[in-house]
Amino acid sequence: MKSLLQVFRAVASAMIGVGKKKNLAQDFDATEKTGPWPYIIVGLIMTVLFIGSLILAVRLVLS
Repeated sequence: MKSLLQVFRAVASAMIGVGKKKNLAQDFDATEKTGPWPYIIVGLIMTVLFIGSLILAVRLVLS
């Protein structure tokens, strides 16, 4: 569970453009063990949620 939370935190930090070197090193270590797929999947999910929230906000404003 900690690893999944770490992936979500890393992807969210990357989406807004902030992060610490310590966390980056942990992410690289985790990627060496599990591969990049957890980060790719979580990144796609968060991107879809972000776009969906933008579409919902625009529809609410224009209605």
